[in-house]
Amino acid sequence: MTHGVICFITRLKNNVCYTVREEENSMTILRLAKLLLFYIIFYACLAAFAALMFKIFLNTLDSNKPKWTLDESLIGTNPGITVRPVLNDNPIEYRAGDSDYMRMWNEKLTEFLEPYLSGTRSENVQNCFHQQYPDSGKVCNVKLTSEFTPCLPPYNFGFDFDNSDKGPCIFLKLNKIFDWVPKYYHKENIPADMPTELAQKIINAELVNQHDKIWVDCRPNNVSDVGNLGDVSYYPQQGFEGKYFPYTNVEGYLSPLVAVHFEKPKRGIPFDIVCKAWAANIQHDRKYNKGLVRFTLHVH
Repeated sequence: MTHGVICFITRLKNNVCYTVREEENSMTILRLAKLLLFYIIFYACLAAFAALMFKIFLNTLDSNKPKWTLDESLIGTNPGITVRPVLNDNPIEYRAGDSDYMRMWNEKLTEFLEPYLSGTRSENVQNCFHQQYPDSGKVCNVKLTSEFTPCLPPYNFGFDFDNSDKGPCIFLKLNKIFDWVPKYYHKENIPADMPTELAQKIINAELVNQHDKIWVDCRPNNVSDVGNLGDVSYYPQQGFEGKYFPYTNVEGYLSPLVAVHFEKPKRGIPFDIVCKAWAANIQHDRKYNKGLVRFTLHVH
């Protein structure tokens, strides 16, 4: 009798526990389903909100110009200079007896100048004579004409492996800053730290109304190397003409170039060269390379 009661109570207890476990499992599945539905709705709403904010942000942008320009932009209003050819952080080396090395520099310059050498031009590009500015919505053509001689492909850009006497050419261009307009030097505002030869050249150019350009000047950082470096020539002229500015992202625009020819540098001396851009609204900062570029030229 007692054993039967105990068995009945045990079976009743097991059935109750099983029923409770079933109810708990059902509640757990329902809770998980509700939680999953909540997160699906939450992340869907979050994604929709992010997409809406991104669309609103895009509507505030102009595809043809940056939202912030000049002083409001991170770039600011002080352009730097780019030099070509370059090989990582290595110096520009002129090895007259190494045809493979000289060919490498030729290939790098040819690659860099390909847009300038190509005959394809946008319909927005027009030919501009000296002091002729482009029409509205147009840009002036940049041509590598015979005025760049000897810094042209037929002359190997000066990197001639069978020439143990002359030196190479390098190319300079001003970094683009949207809507930036240069302010030109004239006789009354030439700064005291400008090289004397350049100052005199600007004064002479003003006499014939040809001073409206961003002038460039390349010289050794070490004054004692000036004689060893020898003559430096600029093609087609010693600066970037004002007709190429401002840059406004017009299709077909190419930055103007200045070729710098180191005519007969002394062999075996690594020259620390500094090239500066000179305009009344360009400041020179060697720490941040503003308004200038530095590189090593080593001629063997």
